[in-house]
Amino acid sequence: MLTAVIFCKNNKDYQTIKELYDSSFPDDERIPWHRIVAQLDESRQMHVYYDDQLFVGLSYVFIHKNVVYLSYLAVSENLRDRGYGSEILRLIQKEFRDYKIVIDIEIVDPDADNYEERRKRKDFYLRNGFVSTGTGYYIYHVDYELLSCNGIVSADEYRELILEHWGPFAKTAVFRELS
Repeated sequence: MLTAVIFCKNNKDYQTIKELYDSSFPDDERIPWHRIVAQLDESRQMHVYYDDQLFVGLSYVFIHKNVVYLSYLAVSENLRDRGYGSEILRLIQKEFRDYKIVIDIEIVDPDADNYEERRKRKDFYLRNGFVSTGTGYYIYHVDYELLSCNGIVSADEYRELILEHWGPFAKTAVFRELS
């Protein structure tokens, strides 16, 4: 059975958790590790997931008003395609059942070099209760689509959330309706 533990600096798998974080997300889409660890509090939480004693993965969320932004979700590479990602999402959805949950994913663009990866990622979230909000945004040469569950997160709610979470750099995001 999968269990969630709130991450802390003295976690026995600290180095493995950091390595999973570093290897799962592109450099330009990652908050520096030291900053994540330093900012953990009631509104910024990292959870690590275990199947018995086996480290499975991590999630990082930012909570703002009635919205939870699932910023990062990663499963250990050797454990992918075994249902752990879906189990993690179920735990997140259960813990935050009174909140709207939002994620951003790269737009599924058939011309993108990683088209298949993008398609699989979107299909994964759709299978796990997320829906398209009909809103996307563009920042740092990347188009994103917003998906949410437990209710639709509006562009205004998301803009407010990322300004609170990411700070001034988020002001460069350009929001638009998706067709």
